[in-house]
Amino acid sequence: MSISDFSEARKAVSPPRRERVQQRNRAVVARYYYWAELQRRREDDVRRLLCDNEFFVEERTVANALADQADYLALLIRNRTSRSELRRLHPGFDWR
Repeated sequence: MSISDFSEARKAVSPPRRERVQQRNRAVVARYYYWAELQRRREDDVRRLLCDNEFFVEERTVANALADQADYLALLIRNRTSRSELRRLHPGFDWR
């Protein structure tokens, strides 16, 4: 297998960067909703938790995710999305 073959195979397996960032941003927003709305944590505590314990990103990245996915957050809030629905939408996180 040549390097170009490997590169092509990798492209077929992993989605483009933009799509991965969108997926990450949705997960960040879902976790933000969980901690802020369902667990009733303060916003500054939630941002710190997401940055330091869950996604290991800068606070600006969380702010950008919230801005990018503001409609998704509004939908979660408006529908009063349950833990079980969050578990279905974003498996792999602890939604207790």
